[in-house]
Amino acid sequence: MSDSGGASGPPLLLTRIAALVAVGVALGYLLAPVPNVELVTATCFCAGCLLGVGAGVLCSLLIETLFAGFHPMGSSLGLTLVAQCLGMAGAATLGGLFRPVARRLHGLSLAALVTLMGILSTLWFDLLTNLAFPVAAGFSFEQTLASLGLALPFAALHLLSNALVFLLVVLPAIPKLMRIAEQPL
Repeated sequence: MSDSGGASGPPLLLTRIAALVAVGVALGYLLAPVPNVELVTATCFCAGCLLGVGAGVLCSLLIETLFAGFHPMGSSLGLTLVAQCLGMAGAATLGGLFRPVARRLHGLSLAALVTLMGILSTLWFDLLTNLAFPVAAGFSFEQTLASLGLALPFAALHLLSNALVFLLVVLPAIPKLMRIAEQPL
């Protein structure tokens, strides 16, 4: 607390993290019944963009632990939960790295980069999570490749839906996030 009675520094950062965690988990549950269509990746990316890499990764780890650990369709445990958390940490890392670059971009180049960030975040998440089960189950290399092949249609839907989410939801939020991020804590 500052001498003037207002909040600054760590209390504001913690408030932002808590708000983003609540939003991320709520948005995750909102679309939980729809396979491979989700808003958690976008929320984790925005957390990294708003908070920076370190706090964004912490925020994304909290979001994914709560969302996947208490998922209404069945919670994740073990290596799968670790893979999901690392996948969302990757989205937050990309968001944090994206922020300084985004200041210099506008129009189609910004839209293309935001969409690319959604695709890369989703590829990273899907790679980790689709490898977690075969590794945990002790599959051979051939069985793992077959498992990854069977996951391709689901990953394609996930990539397409997240590309659209990043283009239609994240892109319009970027200017607002940038203004908030530039305000001192």
